[in-house]
Amino acid sequence: MNRYTLNQWEIITHDHYELKHEESPAKQVAYFYRAPLEATKMVGHLPMALATDGRLESLDSILSSDSKDAIAINLNWFDHQFGNSSPEAVIEHLNQMAPKQKFNVSLLGLGDVGSTLAMGLKLLGGDVIQTLNLFDINPAQKSRWEMELNQVVVNPELKVNAIEAEALFESDVFLFCASKFIPKVGESHADVRMMQYADNAALVSIYAKQAREAGFKGLFCVVSDPVDLLCKKAWSSSNTSSDGILDYKGLRPEQVVGFGLGVMDGRAKYYSDQLGLSYRDKGRVFGPHGKDLIVTLDAAEEDPINSLNLTEKVVTANLEMRALGYKPFIAPALSSGADAIVNMLRGKPHYSANFIGGVYWGGLNYRDEFGAKYEHTRIGEATQARIRTTYERLESLWLELNR
Repeated sequence: MNRYTLNQWEIITHDHYELKHEESPAKQVAYFYRAPLEATKMVGHLPMALATDGRLESLDSILSSDSKDAIAINLNWFDHQFGNSSPEAVIEHLNQMAPKQKFNVSLLGLGDVGSTLAMGLKLLGGDVIQTLNLFDINPAQKSRWEMELNQVVVNPELKVNAIEAEALFESDVFLFCASKFIPKVGESHADVRMMQYADNAALVSIYAKQAREAGFKGLFCVVSDPVDLLCKKAWSSSNTSSDGILDYKGLRPEQVVGFGLGVMDGRAKYYSDQLGLSYRDKGRVFGPHGKDLIVTLDAAEEDPINSLNLTEKVVTANLEMRALGYKPFIAPALSSGADAIVNMLRGKPHYSANFIGGVYWGGLNYRDEFGAKYEHTRIGEATQARIRTTYERLESLWLELNR
């Protein structure tokens, strides 16, 4: 392992560079490595303990309790994108990655979820959203919501615009809320979310390819179900050429983010209160927005029986709502969507799914200019085992659905 100091960065790498010694102390640590493009982000956070061991980002980086991070750089991505992975070029790029104060947000799809999400963003996002640009295939729908939301007296400085499809990626953040298929209330399905995959995967692919064509540099955020798998579909589709070749000329892995876990946290709080459990104190949710969700009352000091019982209540909450005759969309749009998205833009802790070793994995994290930084806390052996099992299922499910 070699160490260098360059422009107030300490560089950790296995490569050898001819760099002059700098006397000024480093303010941040960068870890330079090389790995296949499909395995890692271009830029991201990695626990220092893994970086100094020469490790790559994996599920172990989530399970690590090491709170000190290095900014991990896959030099192969830099070569692919810029044709230059010299230390000087990489550090210059990192120094230009300043955080934004306000964002232009585009939202696709103004159905039940999308319109409720738009209301939530208008009410909550005045400090971080400059414009909210709305598109729906129904022109009257987008005109209605442009008029309605601009007449809301809260956050008048947040302007809402009705836009055309061609302008969706003239933004910092794109929100995919479209859905081609949603089972009707009264239809019985074991996992409603997975029923939506085939149609919604085809739909998200269309816009992922549009993002590629536009050279989109912002965040491509998926709110539609099944969130985690649609994130992977968006990334893979955007990086596939018209002749079916995976060429990595689209979205980088860290540009795609999924929002489905916030409502699972909200449901865990609701049902734990009903059951007299203590989830609100130290509880966490991990993994996908679906039947393989993990709910734990305390990740470190485990209560497996009550945690599993609470998990079952949370996973089947949508079916309970459907049994009443209603589609469950208000809490998902506000908890998984508006609240989590606004907190992401603020750089505050929130639940979202981000690329970890080829899987879009949900957990508590915050995002800075270098990407998502997951919470690092002590996790007990039983919870770790549940996390590893679910992670492997997501890997297998993706391969099964995309043979």
